[in-house]
Amino acid sequence: MSWLRIAAELFRDAMGSSEPSAPPQQSQPPPADIHEVVGLLNSYRAEVDKNFDTVARMLKAHHDRQLRAMQIQRRWNYALTAALVILAIIAVAAYLR
Repeated sequence: MSWLRIAAELFRDAMGSSEPSAPPQQSQPPPADIHEVVGLLNSYRAEVDKNFDTVARMLKAHHDRQLRAMQIQRRWNYALTAALVILAIIAVAAYLR
């Protein structure tokens, strides 16, 4: 799967998420107190952590879907190989008769 497809899925999931998003805040004058700066940085960190958690959940879900698809494909490959071996045995037995 290409990176563009993964990015498109992430973008589509983010655009279709049911979580309400906060309206963008208006630009405010810079804080004058160090406590306000720390509070502002903590709010930005919390927002970034929330976004990273969302991306991590989406990547984990994508990984789980990929893993499931690979397991199904592996089962099909084993079944088709077994069928091919059985068909070869039948062809050899029919030829030797």
